[in-house]
Amino acid sequence: MPYKVVEDNIENALIYSYKLLNYRDRSRNELYERLIKKGFSEEISIKTVTHLEEKGFIDDKKLAMSLLRDASQRKYLGKMGLRSYLVNKGLSQDIIDNLQCEEYDEIEIAKRLIEKKMKNMKNLDKFKFKQRISGLLLRRGFSYDTIHNMLRTFKET
Repeated sequence: MPYKVVEDNIENALIYSYKLLNYRDRSRNELYERLIKKGFSEEISIKTVTHLEEKGFIDDKKLAMSLLRDASQRKYLGKMGLRSYLVNKGLSQDIIDNLQCEEYDEIEIAKRLIEKKMKNMKNLDKFKFKQRISGLLLRRGFSYDTIHNMLRTFKET
């Protein structure tokens, strides 16, 4: 349900957009949707987003690279999880497809995630440990090959 805006003009839309961008970077699509949800007209929302893009306040490619780093360093996501994360942030499929994912080392990220979680799983038997690790990696969007490799790697544990 959209909120009511005091006045549907570009100045108010820009003020609201700057407020949102002050918290964190946003994609063009995400900002557009927030403006619509706030109650701004489609025309004003498009003009506002276009203006912000021209001025450099919105850059979907830069945002995608930032989210890629975030996904690998803080969220520990696999490649499928990364794609889902980027789509949820409002990035276009074209930008996601052109993203340089070759340097995204899924195996290394999975190892770091498992090492981080091993502290809580040290008292589990091998079967339960494998079950939890495979479920964790699957939920984070890792491929079955990566999960299989990680289970073999941590088999001795």
